[in-house]
Order: sequence, then C-alpha cells, then structure tokens
Amino acid sequence: MLKNVIWDLDGTLYDTYPGILTALIATLAKFGVSAERAALFTTIKHGSVRGELARIGKTIGVPYDTLWADYHDREVSGFVMQAQAYPDTARVLRGVVAAGGQNFLMTHRDDSAWALLHRDGLADLFKGGVTSAQHLARKPAPDAVLYILDTFGLQPASTAMIGDRQLDVVAGQAAGVAGIYFDIDGYHDAPMADATIQTLPAVLDLLA
Repeated sequence: MLKNVIWDLDGTLYDTYPGILTALIATLAKFGVSAERAALFTTIKHGSVRGELARIGKTIGVPYDTLWADYHDREVSGFVMQAQAYPDTARVLRGVVAAGGQNFLMTHRDDSAWALLHRDGLADLFKGGVTSAQHLARKPAPDAVLYILDTFGLQPASTAMIGDRQLDVVAGQAAGVAGIYFDIDGYHDAPMADATIQTLPAVLDLLA
C-alpha cells in the first residue's frame, strides 16, 4: 500500500502555469511567433515547454538555447514567486505525514521550488527531493525517482510518483513505483497510470 509520495511541483502542488504561459507567449512574440493561450497550454501539458521551444526553434530558424534563455529569464524573474499552492496542497501534504508517510519533491525546476515551499511553510513537510540542481536526466527518464529511492532507502512497493502529466507517470513506473496521474485539467492523458485522481485529497484515500 502507498506510504511515500514523490510529488511533481508545477501543475500538481502549485498553479504555476499562468506564469509559464505568460512568459512563453512573450518569448514567442519577441521572435515573431503568435500563440493562442489555451492551445499552447494544451500543447505543453501533453508535452513540455522545452519540447515546444525546440519545435518552434526549428521552424523559425532560431537556436533552442536562445529561445530557452529568453523564456527562462522571463519566467524566473517575473513569475515563479507569484505562483500559489493549490488550495488543498498543504492539507494533503500534512495528511501524508499524519498517516506515517513521507513526502518528496521531484521537479525540473531549480531551487526556486524550495523557495516557494519555504515561503508557504511547506518545506518541512518534505524529507528531501530532486531539482535541476542535481543535474539528473529529465522525466520521463526514471533517474530522479531512482535517486530518491536510493538516497532515502524507500521501498518501491510503498512509493508513488504523482504528477499532472503523462511523463510523471511514465518516470515513476520506469523506476518501479506506482504512477498516479493528477488529471486536474480533464485531459485523460495517462491511461497507463496505476491510479488517476481528479483532486489532491483523493491521494489520502490511497494511503496504507
């Protein structure tokens, strides 16, 4: 049964996508590309910001690194610390701990992720985790999940990876843990998931 939870941050614990989209649209506009907000949101939820920038870069003949640097500067400087945790985030994290479990962070974001958690008094609810500072392969590769399992001596059978995108589920399952899909947007994009939840509190029903 589930005891340990490895959490994605963006779109799972925090509503960071408004800032992500604003920064991404501004970057694309700078390079002459127009994008409709709703369609772009769907695209990056099914894939990733990096993947979309790489695709567009090839189309318009601008190096990916140039697009990424512009986007990253806008998002980090202007929007990261404006992001808010979802209303149920604190209650669910505390619920995992109260049930005798442990929370871990697994995000592609840099240590600004910990800054958000510290700002909201949530960092102490985590035993540890992985950000981009560890320079591990990105999801859907299982490397970061395996790192957490090994570092903290977790049993895969009692551990799950939870995220709002298919790649979160795939990364968890590739590391031998349960992959739980947080289908907050109703995209039904991870049919391979071991469980699908529509609300964060539903995680508490899965605990041992």
